[in-house]
This record gives sequence, structure tokens and C-alpha cells, in this order.
Amino acid sequence: MSEHEKIKNKSGPWIDQIQSFNELYHEEVNKIEVNPGIKLGWVKGVLIPCLLSIKGVLIFWRLPWIIAQAGIFHLIIFIFIALFIILVTTFSMSAISTNGKLPGGGLYFIISRSIGPEIGASIGILLAFANIISAAMNTIGFCLSLRSFLRSKGLYIINSNYKEFGVVFIIIMNILCCISMDKEEEIQHSLLILIIVGIFNVIISSINGPQTPSAEASGFTGLNMKTFEQNWHSDYRTINNVEHSCFTIFGVFFSSVTGIVHAGVKLSGNLKNSTSSIPKGTLLSIFITITIYIVLIVLLGSVQLREASGNVTEFQNGSFLNCSIEIKNCTKGLYKDINVMQSISLWPNTIYFGCFGTTISSALTSLMSIPKLLQRLGQDDVHPILKFLSKGYGKRNEPYRAKVFVVIVSSMLVFRGDFDEIASLMSAVYLSAYAMLNLCTFHVAYFKPLGWRPTYKFYNKWLSLAVGIICILIMISFNAKMSAIVGCTVCVLYILTSRKNEVKNWGSSKQAHQIKTLIRNVYKANTIQYHIKNYLPNIIVFSGNPESRKKLVSLAHLITKNNGVQMCVNIKKTSLTLRQKKIFLARGIQWLRNSGIKSLYVVIDSIELDIATHMIYSCGHGQLRPNIAMVGYKSNWLNCPYQDIQTYLNIFNVANMNDMSTIMVRVSSTERDDRNLIIQDFKMADCFLKINNEEFSFEKMKRNGTVDVWWLYNDGGLSLIIAYILKQSNTWKNCKFRIFGVTNRLDCLSEEKHKLKQLLALYRINFDYLDIILANTTGLTTMTYFNSLLERMAPNENQFDDCSSQTEHIAETLFLRDLIELHSFNSDLIILTTPKNNEEINILFMCWIETISRGLPPCIIINGSTEPVLTVNA
Repeated sequence: MSEHEKIKNKSGPWIDQIQSFNELYHEEVNKIEVNPGIKLGWVKGVLIPCLLSIKGVLIFWRLPWIIAQAGIFHLIIFIFIALFIILVTTFSMSAISTNGKLPGGGLYFIISRSIGPEIGASIGILLAFANIISAAMNTIGFCLSLRSFLRSKGLYIINSNYKEFGVVFIIIMNILCCISMDKEEEIQHSLLILIIVGIFNVIISSINGPQTPSAEASGFTGLNMKTFEQNWHSDYRTINNVEHSCFTIFGVFFSSVTGIVHAGVKLSGNLKNSTSSIPKGTLLSIFITITIYIVLIVLLGSVQLREASGNVTEFQNGSFLNCSIEIKNCTKGLYKDINVMQSISLWPNTIYFGCFGTTISSALTSLMSIPKLLQRLGQDDVHPILKFLSKGYGKRNEPYRAKVFVVIVSSMLVFRGDFDEIASLMSAVYLSAYAMLNLCTFHVAYFKPLGWRPTYKFYNKWLSLAVGIICILIMISFNAKMSAIVGCTVCVLYILTSRKNEVKNWGSSKQAHQIKTLIRNVYKANTIQYHIKNYLPNIIVFSGNPESRKKLVSLAHLITKNNGVQMCVNIKKTSLTLRQKKIFLARGIQWLRNSGIKSLYVVIDSIELDIATHMIYSCGHGQLRPNIAMVGYKSNWLNCPYQDIQTYLNIFNVANMNDMSTIMVRVSSTERDDRNLIIQDFKMADCFLKINNEEFSFEKMKRNGTVDVWWLYNDGGLSLIIAYILKQSNTWKNCKFRIFGVTNRLDCLSEEKHKLKQLLALYRINFDYLDIILANTTGLTTMTYFNSLLERMAPNENQFDDCSSQTEHIAETLFLRDLIELHSFNSDLIILTTPKNNEEINILFMCWIETISRGLPPCIIINGSTEPVLTVNA
């Protein structure tokens, strides 16, 4: 049983309820889904996987042909367009992945938990398909490279049957993945070395220039400005009945950068610190990869002609470039020679091995990650067929059914697909996934629920929106038919997921959007499940006429502004005519509108206060049910008739009996001194707010003031949320926010402070100062004042019945008054928590409030219900 449940089910002495930040920290850490095994740093876990996602088959085999078609200028533009897309997408991904602890699941998990299961499941399936395409494309690239390598050695084992060999190759790799990949890290590092050696070989060879006449005859000029100028502009041609343009070539090229964004996220569950590793490793790998591409494009465009005959005799007489003659078949140059990299290389074998390394690495990575992704989709129960594929076998819970499915689909693509078509299809799928990732980032950042607190700040919601739209437009431009198929697939999958009876409650931005839409439309529905991420402070203000309680209403507005629902309530015991009620409503609504306060306003007549409390609470729906009631503090409680104070206290007793109840308090003419306020919260926290300074204004707080939070008892974190909300407002944002805790054990002082720091870091809520203070004995002045209150109550037997048993518990905590006075007497606002009381609240509790808060600066006193309103994942 958790600490929250213990306190909720059974309250001990108040002194024992002072919460331990050590225990609370460990509770929050235990909520994080942790994968067992070795935890990786940002280099091994993100940077290297991202660098291995470089499509070497495009660099070593297809890049020369792309340069020939697009030219250096267009291709550099393509690179910067791709760079812009993947950078903004990385920013979006980093923002979402740092909004709470990220378990395993990769890009699918990020999207589905952020935007909801409908879009998330659709994109998850597309990502799985994109990885299958990647496996097929790399398999084809490996087979073609292997065929070229064998031919260079005089072996013609693989010719037209390379696709059959590709299927065998996929099966072999899948068997390796099933048997054991314990040495996967060493294999990946070795393959990365092969890629790096191949790239440096091209660079060195380009600088050295041609070494033989045959190399010169093949169009290899070495670094030459004239060659650079000839290759600067585009020369799009029709090949194999396909009319190429900048869009079709971009579609082929973009597939070379698609893996960078999501490669590091695949291992999110195995990272030591995913919130910092993912942005750091991904961004560095992007700049390294883009730099490599630019260097290779400029070098190749500067050293190799588009067409040449390769004939040494023609080179000597100068006719080796006359490739426009129809009867002449030029087989060399950027357009025709798929082995250009090998032709200009000093060590051709390194190019082959580099190509082998990157294709094998990418294919293995895809074949290992796809079954796990399908298994995760199946476990989330988003589609029936995926449920079948998610079944695991053995100790490692291996999804063999998903592995067989991947082999079948990837083999079909190898048999049926052309390399350029597969690359374009993969680009289209990834563009759609990146579009959805950026759009979901815009969605959650635009509606900005309180649970949206990413530690990564270098993102912009409008840039995310722009890139999402750009991805869709580019996808349509280079292949409208393929884009239509992808779009229809997403729509069909969305409809299928939406029709499921069981609603997934993942605390998504879709839920936040629905909630805030309901608020703007006067709260229409109650169909949205509650999730801590989307906690909203919904306040009922027992204001009477709102104009008569300006400070009370403005404080509620500060808390609910853009975050929750505010309703001002005017309760009349006497009966009102319809005309009178309309006049009251019109005046109150007009004042709220003129004051710029977003609040509902209702007038209820012919009803007692206790009955009205139950009635208003029952009108709430779902997350829009009121969870905070704000009423004026009864400053004359010591002198008022017994029935008045009992009615007042019964409001709080109703709150204790109804975990989700709303308490309403009617403020009589003798209670209209709005220097004193009390907040009572039911579902999330029972809160008491008391303001002692008549000149104090929540909207005119001095800009460099101090706000102290005394987080003494478990209130579910409501005191932190209120402080966080105040800190976000323009009025309070420059104030100094401090947090204090108390412990009665000297040996725990340092540990409690350390855990409080870690806890606030997990919550992603910043304070300017924090401290844990050792409990002390109650001062004579405080105890004397408390005893004087007891003496004033003693003559009235009705008021003092059953109070004596609680007096000792209360007296044990009165030292808090002295600590608060010592540390916060010069502060501008104090937020203070009180213990939870499962017994009937009586007049003795009013004595405690009066003793603790008398003579202090304005203070918020919170008595929490222990139900959490924030957590490590929200």
C-alpha cells in the first residue's frame, strides 16, 4: 500500500503525517517503466545507431546517379530541405521525449502516448512497414553490391537471380536475430568502421585524382573547376520509361536521411537518461551525416563527368565524351556507371565492404526492431491481427509470429520492387510519420495541458506545424498516387481503431484538446477519462455577488485561467422572483465580463447551504466536476452563534465524506470581510486559503516579491501546482519562489533535502530555493495563544464536545507556526499544507488554522486529499 493510500484510509497523529520526501521520491521512481539490462549512454545508445542509419547503399551506389540527375546545386537544396525537415522533427521529438520518463517503444510510443491511440496506432503500423521497406531496400542494395563485387573478381555467381538470393539473405539474417545477437554492439561498431573507411577512401581518392589513362577515359578528372561547373546544374532525364524531376529525385534521396530521426529513439528503454541522450545524440548525428553528404556531393561533382565512353583510345583522340551519338553506348560516368565510387577509388574493395557494412547493419537493425514494434502494437491491443502477432515465446518473450510475418512481407518487396521505387515508397511513409509527429507536437504544445512540461525547450510549435504541412506537400509532389495510398491507409487504420469500444487512456494531447474544447463550449460532455497529465483545477467560488468578493474571484481566476473551470455561486435562502434572479445574473455576468474574468455564474435560491452543496456537486461531469470550492474565511467564528459555525464546518465534513464532492459555503453579511479566504478542494485536495492583509491584491503583486511553499503534508502536489500556475502568470513570474519541508529526525535532514531536490527535478518544477528544517518545540507565545482560544471555547459545551481527544495531536504541530514566522515573516505570500483529517472536522480545527496563520503575510493553507495532481510522468 502506498503512502497516499495509507493516509487516505487511516489518518494517524498529525505530527506523523508530515511527509517524507525520500519515500515520495522512491514512489515516483517506481512508477517509471524500467527495462532490465545494461543501460546505454548517448554515444552508444543514440549517436552510433543514428550514424549506422546512413544509407550506405545510396552513398556508395546510387549517389552518383542522383548527382547526375539533380546536379550539385539542386542536390544541395535537397539537403537543406531535408535538413530543415529532420531538424524541426528532431526538435519536436526531443520535446515530446523529454516530457516525462520515456520507456521503450520508440517513435510509435512517443506519437501514440502524445496524440492518442487512433493516430498513434496508424503511424506505428506505417513505421513498421517503413522498416520492412528499409530491410528490403538494403537487401536489394547488398545483393547488387555483392554481384558487382563478384563480377569485378571474374565471378558471375549472382546475375538475374539476385532477388532470389536476397530472399535467402533475409531468411539467414532473421535466423541470426532469432538465435542470438549478444554481440550485436561489437558487430555494429565493426560495420560502422567499414562505412567510415569507405567514405575516407572516396575523399582521399578524389583529392589524389586519376592514376591511370583508363580512369581518365571513364570521366574521372580529379578536382577540376570545369567539371564542377558542368555538374552544377541539373539534367533530369527519362530512364526506364520514368520521367524524372526534382520531386522524384528528392523522393529517392530523402530515404537516405529518414532513419536518423528515429534510430536513437528505438533504444529509448535501454538508455541511462533518455531525456538528454536522445536530443544530444540525434542532433550531433544529423550534423555529421549532412556534412558527409555535402562533402561527397561536392567532391563527386568536382571529379567525375556525367558521361564518358571509358575507351582509352577515344580518350587519347578526345572523342570519349561524344556520348550524344545514338550509335555510341557510353557506359561510364555518373549517369551510367553504378560503380563510379569503385572507379575513382584507390582501394575499390573498401567501397564494396563499406556498402556491405551499411546494408547488413541497416537490414539487421530493421529485422530486429520490426517484430518488437509489432509486438508492442499488439500488446496495446489496437488491431486484432496485431494481437495475434504479439504472442511471445521462450524466456526472452520473442515474437516469432511477427518475425515470420516480417520475412514474408520483406521477401515479397524484394521480389516485386525496384530499388528506386522502394526508396520513394520508404520516403513517403517516413514523411507521413514525420508529418504526424510534428502535427502532434503542435497539437499538444498549442493546447498546453499542465502535464506538458518538456525539459527540452528548443522547439517551436509553429515550426512543427509548418514542417508537418511541408512533409505532406512534398510527399504528394513526388508521388501523388503513392501518397494517396499512404493517406488512405492512415484513414482506414484510424477508423478501425476509433471503432474500438475500449478507450485507451494514455493522457494524450487529444484528451487535453477535448477537455479545453468542452470548457470553451460551456462544458458539454463527461466522456473523457481522468489522467494526472490532464489535471485541471475546477473551482466553485462561493462569492455571493462576484463584485463583493473581488479578491476571492480574482484569485480563482489566476488559478483557472487557461487551465480549468471557474464558477461563481450566489446562494440565497429566500425565494427570488424570476425577474430578481435575472437581475442578479445579469449584474454578476456583466461584472465578470468587464473585469476580464472567465467564469460561469449561477444564482440559487430557496435552499439551505448544505443541500445546495450536494446539488451543485452533482451537476459536475467527469473531469469538469468541481474539485475545488473557494469560500470566504469566517473571521468572526469565535463570536458567531454555534449554529453558524457548525454549518460552516459541515461544509468541510461533506468534503471528507465525498472524495469527489464540491463544498459550497454561503457567506452571510457578517462574513464579508474578504481579507480572509478559505479554499476547499474535494477530489484532488481539500484546500484552505487565508489572506490576512486587506491591501493585498493577487493581481497587483509586487514584481520582485517572495512566495514560500511550506509543503509539510501530503496534498497530492496541489501546492506545487498552484505555485507553478502563479509562476507562469505575468504578475508573479519575476517573484522568488522558495519551498520548505520539515522533519523531526536530525539524521534524515540531509537525505530529505537531497530527495526533495530530486523529486522536484522529476516533476520538472523549478524553485529558486529549497530547504528542510528540523522540527522544534512550540514557543510559549504560540502555545499561550492556542490555549487562550481553547479557554474561549470551553464555556460553550456544544462547541467543545469531542474536541479534547484531538487537542494533543494539534498541540504537537503548533511548532510549525514558529518555524513559518521565523523563515517567512517577510515573504509576500505563503502556501501552507495541513494534515488530512478523516474524523469530523470541528471547531478545534479552526483554532489550529487561526493559531498557525495569525499575523503572518498572506498565506494559502492547503489540506490535501492525497490524490495526486502531478507525477513524474506528467
